Amino acid sequence: MFTDKKPTLSRRRLLQAGGTALAAGMASPLLAACGSSPKQASGPTTLTVMSWEIFQTGEWPAWKKVTQDFEKAHPNIKVKWVGWPFANYDQEVIEQAASGAVSADVVQCPPELASTLIQVYDMVDPIGDIAQSVGLTPNPQHSQFEKGGKLYALGVLEVAAALQYSKALVGPSGPPTTIQEWLTLSQQITKPPQTYANDLINTVAAGADWWNQLQNWTLAYDGVWAKGKTLKINSSENVKGMQLWLDLLHASGVAGSSEAAIGKLWTDNQVGMLMSVMLGGLASMKINSPQLFPHLSTAAPPWPSRKAISRLHPAVIVSASKNKAAAQELVKWWIEPKNLWYVLQQNGYPVAPYSNFSEKVPQYKAFVDSLPWATGFRETHFVGEYDILGDYVANYAQIGDIITRNLEFAISGGRTIQECMNEAQQEAESTLKVPK
Repeated sequence: MFTDKKPTLSRRRLLQAGGTALAAGMASPLLAACGSSPKQASGPTTLTVMSWEIFQTGEWPAWKKVTQDFEKAHPNIKVKWVGWPFANYDQEVIEQAASGAVSADVVQCPPELASTLIQVYDMVDPIGDIAQSVGLTPNPQHSQFEKGGKLYALGVLEVAAALQYSKALVGPSGPPTTIQEWLTLSQQITKPPQTYANDLINTVAAGADWWNQLQNWTLAYDGVWAKGKTLKINSSENVKGMQLWLDLLHASGVAGSSEAAIGKLWTDNQVGMLMSVMLGGLASMKINSPQLFPHLSTAAPPWPSRKAISRLHPAVIVSASKNKAAAQELVKWWIEPKNLWYVLQQNGYPVAPYSNFSEKVPQYKAFVDSLPWATGFRETHFVGEYDILGDYVANYAQIGDIITRNLEFAISGGRTIQECMNEAQQEAESTLKVPK
C-alpha cells in the first residue's frame, strides 16, 4: 500500500481544475451567480441553464460557442448559465428540488439526477417530440427517462465505460481478454512504488466516485443490482463480481489508498489499467493527462459479456419554467445534428446518444475511428443505469453508499464478500422506499 503526503485533486476534479478562475473570469450573460432565479424581463427572454459544464475548462469553449450561435439565431433570447462543479452538482440540484423549485429553465443532468427529477419530484416536462423534430432516434439508454409512455429527457452527452489501459505498461501482448488474464497481468504489472496494475477506488471518502466505477462489476457475471422493484444486491452474480473486484484490488497494491493518490499515479502513467467511464472528452484528456495520453488505449471489459455502463447525460425542461417555448428551442438547438456533432467533435466524445446519428452526420464514424481509444468502445456492449438498477435508478446514490460502506469490511478482511453483500441487501431493503 502507498499513501499520499499531500492532498491532490480527485479524478473528476482534475476535469474541474481552473473552474474557480473560469467562473470568476466569465462575463454575463453566459455565467451568473449560482442560485439565481430565471426572470421574464422586458425585452429579450432570459433563459437560465443549470449545468456543470461551465466549470469544465476543456469542454466549456464548445458549449459557449453553441450558446453564442443560438443567441445569434434567436436574438430575442439570452442564455444565462449557472451551476456547480460536477463533484457536488447532483446534491445542489436535488437540494433545490427538495425545497420545491429548481431555479432554472433547462437543466443538464447526470442520469441518476434526471431520473430523480422525473420519478421522485415530477418536476420536468416530456420532450421526446423535440428529437422527432430534428430526425434523431434516442438510443436505448433513454428508456430510463420514460414515464407513462413519454420521454422526459434528451441526451446531450454520453460517457461510456471501457477498460482503459496504458500501452507502455500493459506491454506488447496487449490488454487482457479474459478474467484470468486480467488477474495474471495485474500481478505482473504491480511493482511498487514504480507501477501498479489497476486504478480501483476503494475508500468511502471518495463518495460517489467509488460507486460510479464499482457499479460495473455486477456485469462481470451478468448480474444486476436490482430488477424492476426487486433488489438483487446479494445475488450470486454480484458476490462473484465483488470477489473479482477485491482480488484485482489486492493484486494491484492500492488497497486503502486515496482516490487522489491513485488518480495521480494513473495520470502520471504509473498505473496500467482503469475500468471506468472515460474522464471526459479528448480536450480534457490532453490537458489533464499529458504523460498518459500518448499511451492511452481502450479494450472491452475482459469478462464474457463485454458489457459496460454507458452514462447518458440528458437535458430536461423544468415544468415550472415561464420560458418553455424558448427552452424547447434551446434543447432543439443542442441536439440538432450539426450542433451536437460540433460539441462531440470538439470535446472528443466517442459515443453519441442517438442511434441514427451516423446517418445524419456521416463524418462521425471517421471521427470515432480516429480517436486513440476507439477500439474498446466499438467492442463493448453498452447498457444504461436502468438496466442494472431497474426501478431503483432514482436511488442510485443511496444504493451505492450502502454497498461501498459494507464493502470496506471485506477490504480489511473483517467480513467475506458474501457477508458484506448480505448486510447491504438487508440495509437496502429496510431503508429504501419501493419505487412508484
